[in-house]
Amino acid sequence: MPPESWKKTRGTSIYGSPAARQLYKTSLEETLKEQGSLYAFNMTSSALLDRATLRHNLTEFKVRWLAHIEEWKAENRPATESSHDQQFWGDLLDCFGINARDIYLYQRSAKRASTGRTGKIDLFMPGKVIGEAKSLGVNLDDAHNQALDYLLGGTIPNSQLPPYVICSNFETLRITRLNRDYVGDTADWDVTFSLDEIDDHVEQLAFLADYETSEYREEEQASLEASRLMVDLFRAMNGDDVDEAVGDEAPTTPEEEDERVMRTSVYLTRILFLLFGDDAGLWDTPHLFADFVRNETTPESLGPQLNELFRILNTPEDKRSKRLPGTLAKFPYVNGAIFADTLEPEYFDYAMRQALLNACDFDWSKIDVSVFGSLFQLVKSKEARRGDGEHYTSKTNIMKTIGPLFLDELREQTDKLVSSPATPVRKLEEFRDSLATHIFCDPACGAGNFLLTAYKELRRIETDLIVAIRQRRGEMGMSLNIEWEQKLSIGQFYGFELNWWPAKIAETAMFLVDHQANKELANAVGRPPQRLPISITAHIHHGNALGVDWGEVLPESAGGGRRLSSATRRLLVRA
Repeated sequence: MPPESWKKTRGTSIYGSPAARQLYKTSLEETLKEQGSLYAFNMTSSALLDRATLRHNLTEFKVRWLAHIEEWKAENRPATESSHDQQFWGDLLDCFGINARDIYLYQRSAKRASTGRTGKIDLFMPGKVIGEAKSLGVNLDDAHNQALDYLLGGTIPNSQLPPYVICSNFETLRITRLNRDYVGDTADWDVTFSLDEIDDHVEQLAFLADYETSEYREEEQASLEASRLMVDLFRAMNGDDVDEAVGDEAPTTPEEEDERVMRTSVYLTRILFLLFGDDAGLWDTPHLFADFVRNETTPESLGPQLNELFRILNTPEDKRSKRLPGTLAKFPYVNGAIFADTLEPEYFDYAMRQALLNACDFDWSKIDVSVFGSLFQLVKSKEARRGDGEHYTSKTNIMKTIGPLFLDELREQTDKLVSSPATPVRKLEEFRDSLATHIFCDPACGAGNFLLTAYKELRRIETDLIVAIRQRRGEMGMSLNIEWEQKLSIGQFYGFELNWWPAKIAETAMFLVDHQANKELANAVGRPPQRLPISITAHIHHGNALGVDWGEVLPESAGGGRRLSSATRRLLVRA
């Protein structure tokens, strides 16, 4: 349990502001409901506004702003963007449950591609929408082209490029769903309508209410499909009669688990790592594991050959046999705990091998590791296996919790530093380095989905800072050692989990999400850090957080002692 001195800082250091505490409490009531219900959360029950409510809100918005426009015209008052745009955007966002006063939305600095000069974006929500307003009666093509000019200017990081452009001159709105390449003026769709028609266009505006965020949904759908493949493999290895408890009633140690189910669980964790490694570029040879299974095994030989592969992955290259067959010799030394324990060989049949081959055909690089981890832990439950993947906490709801706790604040600070041409490199470096001083802890981490999401989003913040530093130094495109610049580490992430199986998944998943973040960094600057063999791991403590002295598990702060400091620790407290 937390030391007494930490509890005294509860009001500020753990939960942040009173408003953040209240929002955090509300989010937990919506998404987690009670301890253990993480395992039975249905995404469709989240507190998103329904379409009928959105239409009603937009109707009220329309009536109010049509009255404003009539008043301006009657009094011959100018309706300029600078006078009214923030109020207009704020009222529109309010229809979708977004409080514009709580987030950094307006007048973001960005460079224009056409002129090279820095201007101010009227409305910007990273990864979601860019908005430009013009005065009453002005053609919206000007606003649309200005928004694209900012997007192509090079100062908005790739991770923040939004799929939507929304423009308004108060009387008319134009919404564009851009294609992913941001080439010229091409778009997936483009619609223009009058303010009087806005409540007929709920579908085109629904992305503001998180009904559609394409990246999240694609990842979630891929994760659902991946979990079904793991269910098929589990069934092939154990039959469909296995019905182990999950949640509070689950076995807390491997020794309490049915031996066959325990062995299958460890097998599946290792196979997950190998499947992910094939598609995410962990090996020098693409699809090395799939080719090994497909070309060098039979149903009868697969089990012993997998065990030999597990042994090789846990053996340094200089200690391996010189006569190792060519394919096995191509696998790198992994290290870490994933392949450390020796398992009794599993004997496969045709159906089991086919289930594994089906899994090999899937692109595992597309999964949201946090969503998949939540689903993966449920394969032992007969009811969950038949539930077609509805039991998980969506990334949208995870973000509702961790955003107000710390992520929104760090993102806002980053955006202000990056977008201002006056920010010196030293300030960017100091803020980047400060990210590596925080400790993140989830005392009831389950399969780690809150920790995984937090790490992935923090790495995106760090990547934006690294790109900004290189741009200011004129080093973009240079082959530099990225390990000098990339400081944030999964070693800063701690979790407590009572049940052994989710804890095992969380530890493995943290490495996978680290690799995904490295690939995003490589896409931005050209070269990822090297993580194999594994030398840094997340600290997932198998045990009850209420019965453990946290001071013995979490590291001391930079200033010595174990007093909780907001500058050095950020806790995802979910108890």
